[in-house]
Amino acid sequence: MAHARKVVLITGVAGVLGEALTDCLKDHYHLVCLTHRRVPRWERLETLVGDIGQPRLGLGRDEFEHLAKRIDWIIHSAAITRLDGKAEQIHRVNYIGTRHILELAERAQVPLYYISTAFASPCDYFEGVAGATVYETEKIRAQQLVRESGLPASIFLPSILIGDASTGRISEPQGMHRLLALLMSGLMPLVPCPQSAYVDVIARDVAARAIARAMEQERVGGEYFLTSGAASPTMRMLLDTADDVSAQNSLVFDRPRCVAPDCFERLIKPVFLPTLPVRLRTRLLRAFRMTRYASLRTPLPQSLESLLSPEDLEERAPIAELRNTLMSISLEMARGRSLEVQA
Repeated sequence: MAHARKVVLITGVAGVLGEALTDCLKDHYHLVCLTHRRVPRWERLETLVGDIGQPRLGLGRDEFEHLAKRIDWIIHSAAITRLDGKAEQIHRVNYIGTRHILELAERAQVPLYYISTAFASPCDYFEGVAGATVYETEKIRAQQLVRESGLPASIFLPSILIGDASTGRISEPQGMHRLLALLMSGLMPLVPCPQSAYVDVIARDVAARAIARAMEQERVGGEYFLTSGAASPTMRMLLDTADDVSAQNSLVFDRPRCVAPDCFERLIKPVFLPTLPVRLRTRLLRAFRMTRYASLRTPLPQSLESLLSPEDLEERAPIAELRNTLMSISLEMARGRSLEVQA
């Protein structure tokens, strides 16, 4: 007799990682997708329209109690990832929302997988990088809530998420896509990162498979870095790859100059940015915020060896993942499509 599938509540299914996670899990678990609005792609899955920023996730008391009684696991992936988002909104979703999810986990007495960011851990940045973003600080605070809750929980810490490993496809372009698109378009004449800086990127489907495998093994507890670590490309390698991909698609790549972050913040930014048109200045400011996370002096920790299958580990090549994302961006540019996306 077949065993009933575990019921897993998942938040953030419309997000970059949430979508990939849902793809990985939907055939093996009964997913209950908590969404702020209906997501057409997941019409065949069970969805609950709610709001993690509200008590009881915006659900009625009876609906909340019924949910708590039937779920076996929670994956909390929902977050505002805009680096220039409004502080009160980021706090409401990323911090208060996590507190409400913890209340559900306590009521249901089920394990929680919390999706944070590798940049909420101590990082060795080059001197002079831009200061911490609100997104980063609220993730740090939310992580602490999870650690101090006493509940059975695991924390997953992905680095910069890029498109799927083999295709570069991504559901919704993120801050790194804005940065890469500006670099390849020639609109970003300089980048405030040393050429030797590590740019830790991970394909979103690789990160999703690591979390899914932890679920399969029913791992509870611990913190896992979903990163490329020492295998991360450097900024020099990123620009070399962008140059090669552009040439392959008959695009001209005006290679930006790498400058020291402290020199950029003190001397270049105050003089260079005010001279630009407002629209371009806004786009560049968003991209420059992202360069904080592309300015690592030393690699991030890495936990993929303990999560991925030997076959997945053997196939993985971070520079190839980055190349496929750059190729996807380059093809969009060659078709004349704009990548003016939210950071």
